[in-house]
Amino acid sequence: RQVFLEKYVQQCHNCAVKKHSRRKPDGVLKPIPPPRGVWETLAMDFLTITPPLKTGNKYITDLLSKFVIVKATRDETSITAAKFFVEEAILKYGAPIQLLTDKGPHFIAQLFNDI
Repeated sequence: RQVFLEKYVQQCHNCAVKKHSRRKPDGVLKPIPPPRGVWETLAMDFLTITPPLKTGNKYITDLLSKFVIVKATRDETSITAAKFFVEEAILKYGAPIQLLTDKGPHFIAQLFNDI
């Protein structure tokens, strides 16, 4: 009887239509104003390659010039993100005015915010 009920519910159109979603609602996107100069606004994220490799990858993109900095990393920690940003971006090219991220845990850690 239990198997019959489970199959019935899975195949029931009304059940599927009226079922409440348990997913969080999508966030509201805000437009990003275009940068006025090179190296003003940078975007930074970890990139996962499929199939996954033993090392991750990190990248920074200048939104105006599309200049990209890429580096393989061992992990996705806030220490790795901060070290990459300082060594590969700030020390070589200077600090940007704005840094955009996906607000992952490695970017919202206090260490990264202190930079």
